[in-house]
Amino acid sequence: MNMLKKIKKFLFDQKNTQALIIRLSSVILGLLLASFILGLVSPNMFRYASYVILPVQILLATILLILLVQFLKAIKLIDKHAVILSQGDLNIDDIISEKTRGLEILTSAFNDMKRNLLAYIESTKTNVIILSEAVDKVTKSIDMTYKGNEQIAANITVVAEKAQEQLQIAKNTLEGIEKVSQGASRITNSLSSIEHFVENTVKLTSDGAEHLDKYTDQMQVISTNLDETSAFIKTLNANLKEINEFGNLIMTITEQLNLLSLNSRVEAARAGEAGKGFTVVAMEMNKLSEQTKDSVKQINLLLGNILKSNTKVSDSIENVTESFAMSRDIFNSMKDTFYTINKNANILNSDIKQVYEESVMISESTKSISEQGLTLHDSSNEISNITQDVAAVTEEELAENEEINSQALSLKKMLSSIENLLKRYRTAVLPVDQVSPKRLKFVMLSPINDPFWQTVKQGALYAQTELKDKNAIIDFIGFDKIDHSFIDTLNEKIEEGCDGLILPGLVKGLEEAAKKAVDKKIPIMTFNCDFQDTSKRISYFGPNIQSEGTLAAEILAKSIDEAGEVIIFRGNTNSSINTTRRDAAVAKLAKYSDIKIASEIDDIEGSSQVYNKLKEKLYYLPSIKGVLFIGDGAAGAARLIEEMNLVGKIKLFCFNYNDETVNLIKKGIVHKVFRQDPFGQGHDPIIHLYNYLVAKKVPESFTYTRTEVIDKYSVGDL
Repeated sequence: MNMLKKIKKFLFDQKNTQALIIRLSSVILGLLLASFILGLVSPNMFRYASYVILPVQILLATILLILLVQFLKAIKLIDKHAVILSQGDLNIDDIISEKTRGLEILTSAFNDMKRNLLAYIESTKTNVIILSEAVDKVTKSIDMTYKGNEQIAANITVVAEKAQEQLQIAKNTLEGIEKVSQGASRITNSLSSIEHFVENTVKLTSDGAEHLDKYTDQMQVISTNLDETSAFIKTLNANLKEINEFGNLIMTITEQLNLLSLNSRVEAARAGEAGKGFTVVAMEMNKLSEQTKDSVKQINLLLGNILKSNTKVSDSIENVTESFAMSRDIFNSMKDTFYTINKNANILNSDIKQVYEESVMISESTKSISEQGLTLHDSSNEISNITQDVAAVTEEELAENEEINSQALSLKKMLSSIENLLKRYRTAVLPVDQVSPKRLKFVMLSPINDPFWQTVKQGALYAQTELKDKNAIIDFIGFDKIDHSFIDTLNEKIEEGCDGLILPGLVKGLEEAAKKAVDKKIPIMTFNCDFQDTSKRISYFGPNIQSEGTLAAEILAKSIDEAGEVIIFRGNTNSSINTTRRDAAVAKLAKYSDIKIASEIDDIEGSSQVYNKLKEKLYYLPSIKGVLFIGDGAAGAARLIEEMNLVGKIKLFCFNYNDETVNLIKKGIVHKVFRQDPFGQGHDPIIHLYNYLVAKKVPESFTYTRTEVIDKYSVGDL
């Protein structure tokens, strides 16, 4: 078996096959010539020799025929792709070197040429987008600048006139500032005098407040004495009333003595001579009684006069006391007012000091403003001169803007020519010539978190460039992370309404949201991954997952010379894409009898997990030649291979193309990456949707994009 493989490899190796065809042809021609010569020289010997020569010729002719058929098939396949390529259709898959035995180098060169041409065209399309946007911005900027310069030119004369007015105003302002400065100086001097006056007033009010305090104390003493005098008068009146009452008592006694005297005289008359002595006594008692009565009356009269005088004195003292009390209240109020005046005088003194300080500051500021005014006057004079120069420069700029505008128009024409030239190469579907009668709005949602999805975005932007004159716009919405916001945004756009949706079928929960769009009769295109329910969309644009798996297995088998042990990392087994790729790859590898799948590892995609798991497998399986990653995690395997110095000994293959993978390819750690056509996935669904709505051109239900094989020789062009 090994011998047959070696013979097969020898026969169908490019370096040997072409030389072998020439050698076999030469040998067969030599044998024919030798047979012919031998037949002429010795017919009998020819007859015996023909039994040996003829089978050899037949064997060699058969081998040559097989080689020629295989060689011609390879040439025909390459020729077929070359014809398609010459017709401008670059949207074709690479030629599988397995099908072009003997022409592997030519096949690789053809694939590289096609891939480089595709990369150049797609790069040119991207540059056209950038240049087109830049030209539009420059044109708008030039238009705005031109109009602005025209406005400047129109207004520069006004500016010059205003500058002269400003100069005069500055001069007048200087004069006004000088007057203000003089007034500020006078105000400062006046405030200084006021400050001294207020300080004296504060001192006087302080002294007056102290005198008022002493006067208040004296008033309080007088008030106390008046109160004591009033009390004494009241006591005297009470004593006089008692004396008056005692006089009344004496009057009563006197009247009783008169009565007693009368009775004594009556009794003496009765007694006759014996009673004469009683008569004398009675008469004396009567006289005494009369005298006492007269004295008491005079005393009562004096007491009455005293009482009347005391009453007037008492009333007068009470009036004086009341007046004094009122005066004291008024005086206290006046005292409070005086203290308030003193307090306000202190506040006024503080404010006057502050105003004085402010006035000094204003005076200094006025001097500074005066100096600045002089500077302003000089500046205004200079501005007046500069405006003359600006006017001349503006005129020159207007002429230059006209020249730049002319060049921008030429650049637009050049971009239009480049776009027409790009149309000669059919790398993608073209929009119909018909312009939409109504304004169409397409919404495209996509991840943008790695180079693959960024290229998808570039394809969408180029589609927008192609449709900019066809009454259609594309609302491209990119996501750095796929989470609930993706579905929320989709629902918002469906509620707002649009004319079409372009969606990647890989987002969980997308089909439930898409049902709302279907109910609102919004057409949907899917790309990269398809819906499980294909009735919800019009068409799918993306890779043929099964073909990708088969292609990966074929290239892996060739890379390890169709013999050896391999490991497959399936990734997430819940992914239908991973399952389809794995099944196709395993089915293809099963056709190679000398290739053995030593291990399949499921549901491990993290770099650290892959690193540890592969390290464990290599310990027990040291003869592994190839590792195929259906899912993520190739970076972890690459790190292990580099650390174990197995670069080139273990071939690493993967499907995910990102910045990290690019570096690993350039370093030779990752052998090959299988990449879909991202530019077409961003571009074609949009154009097909436009053609469907405008020209009723229904696309195929499935449109598979080409698969690109990226290695260290082609990665630099992407």
